Amino acid sequence: MTSLSGKVAIITGGAQGIGRATAMRLAAEGVKVVVADIADEPGQETAAAIQAAGGEALFSHTDVGQHSQIRQVVEETAARWGRLDIVVNNAYWSIHASVEELEEEAWDRGMNVMLKSAYLFGKYAFPIMAAQGGGSMVNIASVHGLAAHPRYAVYAAAKAGLINLTRQMAIDAGPRGIRVNAICPGAIAVRPEMVPASAESLDQIRRLYPLGRVGQPEEIASVVRFLVSDEASFITGHALVADGGLTAQLQDAVFVERS
Repeated sequence: MTSLSGKVAIITGGAQGIGRATAMRLAAEGVKVVVADIADEPGQETAAAIQAAGGEALFSHTDVGQHSQIRQVVEETAARWGRLDIVVNNAYWSIHASVEELEEEAWDRGMNVMLKSAYLFGKYAFPIMAAQGGGSMVNIASVHGLAAHPRYAVYAAAKAGLINLTRQMAIDAGPRGIRVNAICPGAIAVRPEMVPASAESLDQIRRLYPLGRVGQPEEIASVVRFLVSDEASFITGHALVADGGLTAQLQDAVFVERS
């Protein structure tokens, strides 16, 4: 693959999980990374790990639910390194609740973090990218944006909105050399407890996921790396599903014994 060395990226929710894996992956290839997160200790540790490995990174305490903080991290990044090539909108905040259970404040918080933030990063980052000849945004959506799960109203709505906002930003920003894509992960083991341990849980995963397992953060980081590279130079407005085959099969497949 072509080199990403010298490019500059902001990765929201970069302290842990998919964000951390993406920060580490891009930094290993010479990208200067801003780890933007509200989790100070793990965020600083991620930046320190990148630096210890010979990369360039800094941690920015950034609440993407706050308009002013999004503008600030974009402006400070461009001022520090003179450019901004990549934005990965990965941060999320959500709660399990139906619309009847969900408090309006929780709806607003979820929408601000998972959907409005992508709009605001585009608002402030795209002019910088356009002035330098182009750039790339990757929005971490979800299979929950394609289908629904019980009592997950704000997450489903935000991720579905993010997928179509991705398309909208792609067609509006494309003429200025800016590509915008989304990734729709299935279950990703962002925490150790998400890896099934019991025989019953393992069997359920085997039935739901044709690959027979949940994904790893590094596997989504590899997809991000592809989408921001020149190998994906003709891909924009696309929602790439990376879900181990979860959404490819009919529901009745879970009752079929696999050989």
